[in-house]
Amino acid sequence: MDKVYLKIFVIIFSLCCSFPVMAGEESYDFTTSIDAGISKKFFKRLRVGLTGSASLKENSTTLDKLSSKADVSYMVVRKVLKVGVSYYAIAKNRDNDFFFNQRFQGYTNVKYDINRFSFAWRSRYQMTYRPEKKEEKQWVNYWRNKFSFSAKIPKVPLYSSLAAELFYRTNNYKGNYITKLRYEGALKYEFDKKNSLKLYYQYDDPVNVKKLKNVSNLGLSYQFSF
Repeated sequence: MDKVYLKIFVIIFSLCCSFPVMAGEESYDFTTSIDAGISKKFFKRLRVGLTGSASLKENSTTLDKLSSKADVSYMVVRKVLKVGVSYYAIAKNRDNDFFFNQRFQGYTNVKYDINRFSFAWRSRYQMTYRPEKKEEKQWVNYWRNKFSFSAKIPKVPLYSSLAAELFYRTNNYKGNYITKLRYEGALKYEFDKKNSLKLYYQYDDPVNVKKLKNVSNLGLSYQFSF
């Protein structure tokens, strides 16, 4: 069973990486991102974290954005239900000019473990403020729902996961609708109880928009938790 599952994950992960070729879209970008975060637990159920990240666009040749995130979460039901809020400060590159954007988020995360397998649903509402845009376009709000499945690889501290996420625009003056689907495959290695490193691949598939732009993103994330 373990070997079969690992083979299935490798096949699906490989298919995810081949999406851009299969899609055949003229508008396509390959981006990369890297981030590092630190978080600390208080009172057993409260956790506070800080994360800094950098992203490249235009086939990873141009800086896209620099961002920092502050996050506070509370475990309502131990190992099952978590709620949280977060704030992003974003320096966004638009036509070689950087603009300061802000993002506010509130979320819930439900997780269910069966032995070494995990199923999770994360529901997130986010509001992004872009002062450089026209007044009716300054706020971009989304309701995002992410469904994921992960498993621990036997005998090593390695975790594999597959996920799909839906982006629903909630404040479009022309009408609200789903604008994007995101697929993700990831591998996370835990060096010990405090240090972990995650390699992930994401593919963004736009829907219900005039300018279709498929985006593949390869990312690396380091996390220190205590």
